[in-house]
Amino acid sequence: MSGAKPAKKKQSLWQTLRAASGPYRRLLGYIKPYKARFIVGLVLGFAYGGVSSLLPLAISRVTGTIFHGAAPNPTTLGSNLGALDTGPKINSIVLICLAIPAIMTVRSLCSYGNTYCMQWVSNKVVTDIRGQLFNKMVRLSMDFFNRMRSGLLISRVTNETRVVQMALTAVSSDIFKQPVLIVGAISVLFLMDWKFTLITLVLFPTCLLPLRIYGRRARKALRGQFEGMGEMVVTMQETFAGIRVIKSFAREAHQEKEFKRSNQ
Repeated sequence: MSGAKPAKKKQSLWQTLRAASGPYRRLLGYIKPYKARFIVGLVLGFAYGGVSSLLPLAISRVTGTIFHGAAPNPTTLGSNLGALDTGPKINSIVLICLAIPAIMTVRSLCSYGNTYCMQWVSNKVVTDIRGQLFNKMVRLSMDFFNRMRSGLLISRVTNETRVVQMALTAVSSDIFKQPVLIVGAISVLFLMDWKFTLITLVLFPTCLLPLRIYGRRARKALRGQFEGMGEMVVTMQETFAGIRVIKSFAREAHQEKEFKRSNQ
């Protein structure tokens, strides 16, 4: 019999997406008590994406109105300032120019509201998860606590639940407003210059390969960081709990080496 391991069955794209979205589907149960604030955050995120996509269109309209549809030439603009006096009246130009700061103001307000609501919901969810995790731990058998190091359990409750908070804040905030922004921006670019937009979309997939490589390395580094954080918490907890014994046997140097190793 051959000792070779059987090759893993390659997953389809749908299976990969379904597996990746599994943890987020479980988090929906924790979000339900705060769904009102969560929905407000989603609406503001959609509004942010929609308003942001209008910014290039507003800039194009402003330059088209001021320069009468032609792009300004820096080399000849200085000698032809009188051309600005022709065309639309100055009041109309001012009103059109005010569209840019108005869009930026609305976009900033929507972004602030979206971030605030998502941060508020994530804090509440993490508080609930930590409470459930602690309640589960204290009811486990003594055999479990004999096998597990107390510092590692502390790290589970504190540091690793922070990953959930980061995911809820960053992912839930961007996963809804960024697609709207991308679709809106592409639509506006098609209206402005459809040929250039098509060329850009053809070249865009080449940018995904570096992002895929970086994403894998970033996930691996983040996983190692939190594992190292757990070891560091264990070392600190054991050191402070047994500080009398450490000082009695002059083991400070040994503990310093242990902490340095876990803090790599």
